[in-house]
Amino acid sequence: MLKAYLENIKDISTNDKEHTHRTALQNLLQAIKDNQDKQNKISIKQEPNNDKEGRGAPDFLITKDFLTLGYIENKRVNANLDNIITSDQILKYTKLSPNIILTDYLRFILLSLNDKNEIIICKEVKICSLDEIKSIVKNQSLLDTKTQELNELFSIFFSKIPNPINSALDFANHLSLRTRILKDELLLSSKNETLLSLFNTFKETLYKELSYEEFCDSFAQTLTYSLFLAKLNNDTAKEIDLNNAKKFIPKSFPLIRSMSGFLDDSFENLENIKWLLEEIINIINHIDITSIIKELNKTGEKDLFNRHTILSTHKDPYLHFYETFLASYDPKLREVRGVYYTPAPVVIFIINAIDEILKQDFNHKKGLSEALDKNITLLDFATGTGTFLLEAFRKALEPISKNSVNYNPKVLIDKFCGFEFLIAPYTIAHLKISQSFKEEFNSPLNDDESLKIALTNTLYSKSISKEQNDQNTLFTLIDLTKEFKKAQKIKEEQILIITGNPPYSGASSNKGLYEDEIKISYGLEPSKANLNNEQKKWISSYFKEKSKQNTSTFKAIYEKHKLENEKNPKVMLDDYVKFIRFAQSKIDSQESGIFAFISNNSFLDNPTFRGMRYSLMQSFDKIYILNLHGDTRKKEKAPDGSKDDNVFDIMQGVSINIFIKQNSKAKNTNIYYHDLYGKRKDKYEFLYENDLNSIKWTLVKNNEPFYLFLPQNNDLLEEYNKGISVKDIFMLSSVGIASSKDAILISTNNKKLEQQVYNFYNEFDKKYIKEIAYKPFDTQKIYYDIKKVERPRIDIMEHFLGYENIGLIYDRGTNLKEISNLFISSKVIDKHLVGANSYVSPLYLYPTTRSKKFLKKENPNFNEENFTSKIENFKESFRTFIDEFYKEKFSPEDILGYIYAVLFHKIYREKYLDFLKIDFPKIPFTKDKNTFKNLSKLGLKLVNLHLLKNDELDFNVGEALFKDIKNKNFKIQKIKYNKDVKELFINESLYFNKVSPEIYEFKIGGYAVLDKYLKSHKEEDIDHKHFTLIIQTLDETLKIQDEISKINLS
Repeated sequence: MLKAYLENIKDISTNDKEHTHRTALQNLLQAIKDNQDKQNKISIKQEPNNDKEGRGAPDFLITKDFLTLGYIENKRVNANLDNIITSDQILKYTKLSPNIILTDYLRFILLSLNDKNEIIICKEVKICSLDEIKSIVKNQSLLDTKTQELNELFSIFFSKIPNPINSALDFANHLSLRTRILKDELLLSSKNETLLSLFNTFKETLYKELSYEEFCDSFAQTLTYSLFLAKLNNDTAKEIDLNNAKKFIPKSFPLIRSMSGFLDDSFENLENIKWLLEEIINIINHIDITSIIKELNKTGEKDLFNRHTILSTHKDPYLHFYETFLASYDPKLREVRGVYYTPAPVVIFIINAIDEILKQDFNHKKGLSEALDKNITLLDFATGTGTFLLEAFRKALEPISKNSVNYNPKVLIDKFCGFEFLIAPYTIAHLKISQSFKEEFNSPLNDDESLKIALTNTLYSKSISKEQNDQNTLFTLIDLTKEFKKAQKIKEEQILIITGNPPYSGASSNKGLYEDEIKISYGLEPSKANLNNEQKKWISSYFKEKSKQNTSTFKAIYEKHKLENEKNPKVMLDDYVKFIRFAQSKIDSQESGIFAFISNNSFLDNPTFRGMRYSLMQSFDKIYILNLHGDTRKKEKAPDGSKDDNVFDIMQGVSINIFIKQNSKAKNTNIYYHDLYGKRKDKYEFLYENDLNSIKWTLVKNNEPFYLFLPQNNDLLEEYNKGISVKDIFMLSSVGIASSKDAILISTNNKKLEQQVYNFYNEFDKKYIKEIAYKPFDTQKIYYDIKKVERPRIDIMEHFLGYENIGLIYDRGTNLKEISNLFISSKVIDKHLVGANSYVSPLYLYPTTRSKKFLKKENPNFNEENFTSKIENFKESFRTFIDEFYKEKFSPEDILGYIYAVLFHKIYREKYLDFLKIDFPKIPFTKDKNTFKNLSKLGLKLVNLHLLKNDELDFNVGEALFKDIKNKNFKIQKIKYNKDVKELFINESLYFNKVSPEIYEFKIGGYAVLDKYLKSHKEEDIDHKHFTLIIQTLDETLKIQDEISKINLS
């Protein structure tokens, strides 16, 4: 065997190409395999040698019982195999199978992976050197030895057990591994003209910001799903392959069908992916598809808590397959796109609600069933995998017997539509709904029947030029253009119902799209939002043609009417907000409509969204809000203190929102609200067991200026509104510094800061080192070069640089369950000091060029020549109010002390919690002058305390002690608090004593001060004197706060 092999390659040389003697190698491999594989379960397949770049298929694919056993990679003789072992090519193969043989004809190296996923050599056999081939053939003893060694190496190789496919999870994992590499190979094929042509058309018709990587990702997934779809529709005994796969994809899926045939004419240029597709096909051909679907149905049963009455009609195996696949393929993908597939209980509740509204509010007595013979149309504007659409089909068909002459599911195809932006879920939606028509509705789609689900960007309305249409000669491109036109046609039709689960990813994935529409609808102050006919005409002209004049007029109208005092209006550019505006705009153009969806719930009470809420109230007559809560960022809990879960695996809270517009001229919008807290399972049960009529709704009274979509105590609101907002007290205020490079521009000491800055910028100047209040009681160093700090807020911060000043710090609202976003500082502050957007109002303004310019703008009569020393930063109207109200001239410090005392008053914080959560705090001013003075005195004491200037502390509290005097460890390592003995450990030895639970749990900015400080400085040596001072300060704060809270504010 070995002798024959060596004789066949006796003339091998380093000038030969690696495949020159591959036939001889294959014969050797086959002989060894036949000798060891008596049951003939192992197969060796040689891949065609078209890989010119060393990144395509492995030279030999070894399978056992149709599963991949391993790969053999063949290089030219005397190639540097030691370098190749660690190459990207070998690493790629090990991802698919950790059983690789690398050979140069004479040297055979068996590779595998260790526990750390590092490539290791298991065994190596060198037959001989290139010069020794002819001599070894004559040495039988040496041939026998090498034959035995080679057999031992291949025995290990062939004895490996292939990764089995015993479950749907195994199946998804096998496919996802290969699809991931398929994506990588497509990325490397960026010069392929056909592929580029398809990418450019996707970019033009879906989203101009689509990257090539995103396209390759979607295309790789789609090819895999298409092959899976072909398997499901193959009713013959013949296996699918690359030549016939397209034939088994229904003609009713024109785009998917054309994409699956995309590679037919392109394999000459894409040989590097053909082998991967063949491996995927091999897996799909040799799994028990019936068992896989059955198992996926059982997954659905678990998700639905074995509710057998629901199970029979709500199984969704294809969704479970997709989610299983995606979890393995790229778990981060849905986070980027904000794609979260809606739980069945939520979908069922929303579709049932739509059905009830049709019956109760629109006089369609049979609900969705009337779509079978009336013009009831429905659009899922973010279709995903088609869950909402499928449930709508089910609900419409539910009352009708399959034996009835009126049972005709296909009538609904043209009435229930969907838009989906991502090709992968679009494919799954077609797959599962078409399979449901076949298996569940007993109405398989014919070749000339297709679902009305369009691959399109809901927010995109760019027209497709004639020139582009003429260039699209590929069937795929033609079909993609048809998809776009289909979507545009749907957008022009009357749509009674819009539903779905729009994406919400914080930062929009559709930058530039629908932003002007948001500005001019949701970005207007409600008191200024009712534009006149002339302004509306200009806006309409702008959206038709963005000429220079139209653009200028549009900007002028927006600037005049925009939301006031909004530092971050960009939060309204989240994708879910854009989708809501799309649906609202569509229904605005009609006499009536229903908009039912689930979304991020931040728009319900965030003050920045007041323009949005006001706009929605102008469009809809009736609004239902079922607030599902579950916001982990707010650390939400149920009213009884128990855990509150999200219905999704996401952080932000969500709500089910149902907006109804009838042919009504009534101006008053009725808003119905209900809270749903608790565990996820309990929320699902509630959604199953309740409907719009069974829920005890609270009628929300609309209160200006925020138009909240949740209830408030209106009696308290009237009382609270008598106070004066901090924004109406101070002339000049701003959000804190945002460096955008904290790891470079901020540090704990000068030396570290210098290293950080110099390493990044290759320059450093000590004059820019300033102190910054970074976290409560945690002053750090900032490199305050305003050319390097992204948002230096110099207009405000200059009044703390080189000047004595005090700044009141607060946030505009909060998402916290209790108010703690208030503090004081004598230094420049970080934006995140007490919240997401920490504001600072300096007590004094100093005569700088900027402040003079500001004051002149505020008051044209301002005489800057008299501005030679500091002045108080109070608005003139506020100072007049104080002087006249109390008939006494209080100093700025007195007034600040009073304000600070009120903000730390426990009753104030608890009583007005709902209002403090949504806007800048309002300060009630007591009518009693002595009360004012008493609170001012205590407030100033608290101010000095928080500036660490108070000596009246309990020095017995917070002493630093060593548990083990022999172990004097100052490093913050393992934080542990024992409330029983009131000891706070920072490592195994050092602790601080007499730290009461109240001190330890005291919060500023939503975080426990002590815990936050320690975690921020972990692995650093603690400044124990400073930390003791913080403990003693919090101890004294609690005492002063108790004194303040005993005083009646009225």
